[in-house]
Amino acid sequence: MTGDEPLTVGGEQLAGGPVIDFWRWSMSSLLDNTVRGLFAEYLVARALGVTHAGVRVEWDAVDIVAESGLRVEVKSVSFLQSWAQTHASTPTVNIPETLAWDAQTGRYDLESRRQADVYVICILDVTDVADLDPLNLDHWRFLVVPTHVLNTQVPGQKSIVLHRLAALPGVTECTYTELRNTVETAGPS
Repeated sequence: MTGDEPLTVGGEQLAGGPVIDFWRWSMSSLLDNTVRGLFAEYLVARALGVTHAGVRVEWDAVDIVAESGLRVEVKSVSFLQSWAQTHASTPTVNIPETLAWDAQTGRYDLESRRQADVYVICILDVTDVADLDPLNLDHWRFLVVPTHVLNTQVPGQKSIVLHRLAALPGVTECTYTELRNTVETAGPS
C-alpha cells in the first residue's frame, strides 16, 4: 500500500480521503506505547537493513529476522508517556518466556522459551516534554542484550526494571548508528 488507496463502499470511493488519513489519525503520536513500539521495531529493522523484506508480521515469534538469520526481539520504553504525568516513568521491560507462534503454519511451539537470539531495548531517553522529538534518533539510546544473558542472569523472570537490565554483564549500550554492528556482534557465535 502507498497510502493513496481510497476507502470504498458499494464499489464507490468514500468521500474524505485515502487510507493515509487513517494512518495519520491512528499512528501519529509516537509517544503512545503501542505506536512507539512499532516505531522502535521499524528503527531496528531499518538499522539492520531489512525494511525491504516486506510488511512486519504481527504475531510472529520474533519481531525481526536479520539477513544473517539472527532473530531479534525489540522492546521500547520511555520516561515520558502520552498521558499527563507528575513525574517521569520508571521503565520496565517485558522479557518473558513464550510459546512461539509460527505465522506460516498457524501453530504454537510446545516449549516455552525466549524466542530471539538478541533483544534490542529502544529507550526514548528524554525526561523534559519541551525536548521531546521521537524522530531525532539522538534522543534514543539502545541496549543490546544477548538472550543467553537473560537466560543465565534472570532465568524465568518476566520483566525487569530498565536500570537493572542495563547493569547486567554482557549488555551493550549503543547509538542508532552503532546498532547494526552491535546487534550482529551480540548474536550467537
